[in-house]
Amino acid sequence: MQAAYDPLKAFAPLTFPDPAGVTRAADGTPGPGYWQNRADYTIHAVLDPASNILSADETITYTNNSPNALDYLWLQLDQNIYRKDSRAGFAFGFPNPQPTEGHVLDAVETNGAATPFVVNDTRAQLRLAKPLSAHSKIAIHIRYHYVVPGKFGGRTAHAPSKNGEIYDIAQWYPRMAVYDDLRGWDTLPYLGSEFYLDYGDVDYSVTVPSDMLVAGSGELVNPQDVLTKAEMDRLAEARASDKAVMIRTAAEVNDPASRPKQGGTLTWHFKMANTRDVAFSASKAFLWDAARINLPGGRTALAQSVYPAEAAQPDGWNRSTEYVKDSVRDRSGSWAA
Repeated sequence: MQAAYDPLKAFAPLTFPDPAGVTRAADGTPGPGYWQNRADYTIHAVLDPASNILSADETITYTNNSPNALDYLWLQLDQNIYRKDSRAGFAFGFPNPQPTEGHVLDAVETNGAATPFVVNDTRAQLRLAKPLSAHSKIAIHIRYHYVVPGKFGGRTAHAPSKNGEIYDIAQWYPRMAVYDDLRGWDTLPYLGSEFYLDYGDVDYSVTVPSDMLVAGSGELVNPQDVLTKAEMDRLAEARASDKAVMIRTAAEVNDPASRPKQGGTLTWHFKMANTRDVAFSASKAFLWDAARINLPGGRTALAQSVYPAEAAQPDGWNRSTEYVKDSVRDRSGSWAA
C-alpha cells in the first residue's frame, strides 16, 4: 500500500547536502570530471480500453556514474498530478475535475529484494538495504498501474473520435529522478511544466486489442506481428518516397482485413536508444501515412503521422507528415553537428 500524505505538510527528506565534488566551472559549464547518471528501461505494458487502465511491469537498470554512494533513489511519478490531493491542484487553485489515484505501485524490488518506499506527491523515495556505491548499477523492478485520465489530462489522456477512442499516453512509467553534480537529487514536484531526465535506452512493448494501431517513440521492431502484408509493403514504399504514402486509409479503418488478427490482443514492440523519454498513441480509429525525410550527409529518416478520419481536412492532419518532414529537414540543416 502506498503511504498517504498531506500535500501541504513539510517532507523532511527533501532537504539534502550539496553533492561531493562539484565538477562544473563557475558559469555552470561541465568540467573535465563531469558525469551523468544513466537510466535504461524495459517495460511491458497492457492498455485495457474497457477500464481505461494501463498496467505494466518495468525494469530500470540505473547506473551511478557519480563519485558518491547513494543511500536511496528517487523516482518521478508524474501521473500523481491527477490525484485529488496533488500539489499541482493547490498550486493552480482548482481541483482535478475527475481525480485518479495516480501511479499505484503494486510492487517494488531492487536487485530482486522487496524495497520499502515512500510516496510524496509526484515523487517516490526508494530506501535501499545498502548504499549504491559509486560507478555501480542496480536493477529496479516495479509493477504498477493507473487509470488514464479523460481528455482533461492534456498530453496524457483519452478522448472520443468518430471511429473510436484515441489514447495519448505520455509520462506513463515511473522514471528516475536526476542526481547531478550541482544539486544532488532533483526532487522538485511535477506541477505541469517540463521535466529533467537522464538519458538511456528504452525497450518497451504495449499490448492492446487487435483492432488498434499503436504509434510509439523509437523503432517498431516487430512489424510482422502487428501489421498486414499490405501495410508492411506500403511502409517499405514510404521509406523510399518523398511524398506521403497511406499505410492505412480511411476506407480501411473499419475493415477487419486491415488488421492481421481479429479478436484478442496484439503486442507492439518498440526500441529507442539514448533518449530521455518515450510516449505512444493507440486507437482503432487511426489513419496512417508516412514518407522519407532526406537529411544532410545523405542520411534518411521516416516521417509518420496517425490521425482520425475527421481530422483529414484541407491543410489538416493529412498534411502532418509534410510538416514533420519540413521541420526535421530544416532543423537538421540548421543544427547538424
